[in-house]
Amino acid sequence: MIRPASARLAACLVTGLVTSITAVGPAPATASASVPEAVAGGVAGGVAAARVAAAAPRNGTPLQVSIESLTPSTIPRRGEVTVTGEITNRSHDAWTDLNAYLLTSSQPITTAAELEAATETAEDLQVGERVTTPGLYDEIGDLAPGQSTGYRISVPTSALELGADGVYWLAVHVLGASPDGRDDVADGRARTFIPLVTDPRARTTMALVVPVKGQVSRTEEGRLRNLKGWQRLLGENGRLGRLVDLSASSASVPLTYVLDPAVLDAAQSVAADNPPLDTAPTDEEPAPSESPSAGETPTVEESAPAGGEDTGEEAEPSAAAERAADWLAVFGDQADSNTVLAVPYGDVDVAAMLRRNFGTLFDRAVELSATTLEESGIEADPVVAPPSGFLPEAALDRLGKDAPLLLSDLAAPETDASVLETQQGHEAVLANSAAAAGGPAPTPPYGALAVRQRVLAEAAVHAITGDADQPVVVSTPQLWDPGAAWPSAAFFSGLEVPWLSMADLPSAVSTTSGAERTYDGPLVYPRRQKEQELPVDNLLASEELSDTGRVFASLLARNDTVDDALAETAMLASATRARDRPRKAVQMARRASDWVHDRLERVRIDGPERPFVTMSSEQGTFAVTVVNGLDEPVTVGLRASTSTPDLDIGSPEPVTLGAGQRASIRLDVTSRNIGVHSVTLSPTTAEGRLLGSSTKYVVRSSQVGLVIWVIMGLGAAVFAIAIAARIVRRVRDRRPAGSSGPADQDVEPPLSDVPASPAATGEHPTTETKAQDTTA
Repeated sequence: MIRPASARLAACLVTGLVTSITAVGPAPATASASVPEAVAGGVAGGVAAARVAAAAPRNGTPLQVSIESLTPSTIPRRGEVTVTGEITNRSHDAWTDLNAYLLTSSQPITTAAELEAATETAEDLQVGERVTTPGLYDEIGDLAPGQSTGYRISVPTSALELGADGVYWLAVHVLGASPDGRDDVADGRARTFIPLVTDPRARTTMALVVPVKGQVSRTEEGRLRNLKGWQRLLGENGRLGRLVDLSASSASVPLTYVLDPAVLDAAQSVAADNPPLDTAPTDEEPAPSESPSAGETPTVEESAPAGGEDTGEEAEPSAAAERAADWLAVFGDQADSNTVLAVPYGDVDVAAMLRRNFGTLFDRAVELSATTLEESGIEADPVVAPPSGFLPEAALDRLGKDAPLLLSDLAAPETDASVLETQQGHEAVLANSAAAAGGPAPTPPYGALAVRQRVLAEAAVHAITGDADQPVVVSTPQLWDPGAAWPSAAFFSGLEVPWLSMADLPSAVSTTSGAERTYDGPLVYPRRQKEQELPVDNLLASEELSDTGRVFASLLARNDTVDDALAETAMLASATRARDRPRKAVQMARRASDWVHDRLERVRIDGPERPFVTMSSEQGTFAVTVVNGLDEPVTVGLRASTSTPDLDIGSPEPVTLGAGQRASIRLDVTSRNIGVHSVTLSPTTAEGRLLGSSTKYVVRSSQVGLVIWVIMGLGAAVFAIAIAARIVRRVRDRRPAGSSGPADQDVEPPLSDVPASPAATGEHPTTETKAQDTTA
């Protein structure tokens, strides 16, 4: 039947569209809904963004086929290749007479470029011939809609049409009959790579890097956000749970962990059922005699703390908390037996920090990383390993020469070396970006077996090219989920092959020490990477919260953990994974800063209702009351600022107040002239950092006291002079008439010679007598 022209045109357009989409490549897999994490590409995730959850197959066939085990992991010289997996009927029709066939290609892939091109081929491309010999395929039977069943195929190496050493396709095709009939097109397929290396001279060394990272976020009170999500991540079927369980099966294969210590803190929060920031004392209660004072001992009043009573009873940990504790224990054991490299805390955006001159913030992140690992009992060396795998030259110029770099090989495309020295003098290790892209479609690219076979394929190509003086450095994806079928994948045992030597990253790098490693070209930093850098607002928010946390820590008299805890929360606002939602990260950091400021302002000065102070002389004192409104002991100082240099107020020694206490402190004041002055008193930390609140006083100084003392002194002098003059007159009045010297004063006349007074004789004095008396 001939279709109308319009129908034929529509069919042609649809066919062309499908062909174009297939030529471009398969659509990316969808991440598991239980792991709400975006993954940046680069050193561990490939060039493009990668979803690391074990997602559903990307083909549209009615039957879904998985490859869960492949034994051995490489083609043996003699023996069999055995593949197992699962077939699921995801259609609405019943399928009958199903058979599962093994398929291999006849021509090897011998270069890294060919291997990368093969990964991008359409999933329905016929890459080889099926082995249809009776007994070498699995007869499945019938499968109802939604039903699943397993398969197992074993084929001897002699039945495979193989050529020279290299990498071959290995696929499983499932064919059956539907209500529409039967044909030779695969109704379900899965693909991977399998190496063949028989040349005894082919050898290489590989370092396997496993990032342990996650998206960490905290509330203003220090609690872990998305608690349920983190409980799932650390659970037996969570991404981090599977990753650490898989790593525990590494046996004799050395690993190199690239660890963000913020993940350890997140796991510890889950293990403790997500407590808030701990501001309580972390030391022993000091003896009463050790209580500090401020100058003269202040008057301290007790009041009830704002918090409730502590019953002393601890709640039983939840099942999720116990699982998180187990995760920490298992990872700690793995860290002891493997190599750990630690990125700056929170996996901060190093490019943004160093390009914008936030070097102090970067140094703080490095310090926090080292402190967290030390407290966890994990030995680790620092490393700068941006998730994208790229770092700008401007950042390298501000980075210390002793900081090792772990970058993508795409950052130095002009060299085949995996270890080099940059123009700035940094040692850089280049990870294979192609290997981190996972396996080919339609198989989920990041399942444990798919990643294992891709890693082996890259190592095999490297081995047969004769570049044994340079190791292969392969990193698994940044947020890698090895999938639920990881136990059957035998991930690490499959890497133990004769031509491959596994080593940790430092050991692998040391094998190139004698080679010329100087890289003359500049490192590549794509414009898209620069556009994705965090804005400066995130860096400023981190800096503000870190500084505020340091003030709060200085205020708390007996707590030595708040400083680092708040700084760690600050770094999360500048984490690389905050690039997806930078504004939200800024808001969370600022809410945390407001939370701290609110507590700083609870330590205050209680001023009088009428804050007027009058001084009656040049020097004096007045008292203020300092109040601790927190539930923890604090050490408080005072800072005074005046509106004039003519008034000096002494700063007392810091005073330590218990929870809810208040103290009266006297301040020494000196005035140089008469007037009214404004004084602002602010509480500070012991180091003199302001706490935020302040109280104003008005001080009136005068010279009234000096005038009074002068007047009193003059009066006393006049009074003394008057008394002296009176005494002199009295002495002179008592001398006899005509006496001329001291000799006369000593002679006392006889009583008979002294004339009687008129009153005694009864006579009145005459005028003559008065005249004589006057003369005398």
